[in-house]
Amino acid sequence: MKPANQFLTACAALYSVSALAAGEQAVPLSPGASIEIPGSKGKFDFLRVDAQRHRLLAAHENDGTADYFDLQKSTLITRVKVGGAVDTAVDADSKYYYVSVQEDKRVAVLDAQTLKEVKSIKVDGPTDALIFEPKNHMIYVTHDEGANVWVIDPTAGKVVASIAVPGVPEFMVYDESTDRIYLNIKSADKVAVIDPATNKTVAEWGTAPASQPHGLALDTANHRLFSAGGNGKLSVIDTTSGKVTGSVDIVAKVDQIAFDPVKHFVYCAGADKMSVVSTAGASVVTVGELSTAATAKNVAVDPQTHAVWTTYTDGKSSFARSWLPK
Repeated sequence: MKPANQFLTACAALYSVSALAAGEQAVPLSPGASIEIPGSKGKFDFLRVDAQRHRLLAAHENDGTADYFDLQKSTLITRVKVGGAVDTAVDADSKYYYVSVQEDKRVAVLDAQTLKEVKSIKVDGPTDALIFEPKNHMIYVTHDEGANVWVIDPTAGKVVASIAVPGVPEFMVYDESTDRIYLNIKSADKVAVIDPATNKTVAEWGTAPASQPHGLALDTANHRLFSAGGNGKLSVIDTTSGKVTGSVDIVAKVDQIAFDPVKHFVYCAGADKMSVVSTAGASVVTVGELSTAATAKNVAVDPQTHAVWTTYTDGKSSFARSWLPK
């Protein structure tokens, strides 16, 4: 057995023992690759996967970089200095990445092949989460601590609309089956429903018992939204009715969650721990927790390997770390 494999096996065994000692259920994951960025102390924000190019896209906010990792080789490709990056959107039909640069009040446009910045699009406030909407080829960017979402035409390189939302926006997802954008409103315990055809908020759904909702994920096949509250509750919302149909306990102060539609798990990343929630069948059940790191509050799933990735710093270096399904 190779030394690296011995190390991973030992880590898995150590976690199993500690989980049992703490009375936790075993989680269906084992340690995978870990990629170090030496001398990097800055915390990360949202994490994404570019499945087409087999890349992990990390918004490295405090380092002021957009970091790109090769998921096939488990190596760092490059770090692009853009300023305080908080999120990345992938346009699968073109050659561009869009990076939300919060304090600079802009979206940086990067060529996905050269990984060089080619354009900058200004807005009139600090940016936060963003998505690329593939039907109309528009970028939607939330106003950090504001009450609106900017709509950007990336071809024209400018804001073309501003959508009023019922409070401070957080994470959002696009539902291709309904042509709707769902957006967590952390100050009002709601999900705002946006129609991209009109760029209007057309509905508001409560998230209780989840309060201060941050992480959001979509199960398109079963018409369900998962909204993670800062209070340690994950609410399940039926997208056909807008009603909460169930909830489970998760780690508190989750920032980002990710859903694997093949393995039927929701991964909820908070400080020091990641909750694993099974969505198979009619019931939604928390099956256990992984020990992570204090700053590992983001998560993304590689749809090809089903590896679960997070990023964090230990105060000396930064890391991208994965777990593999058993």
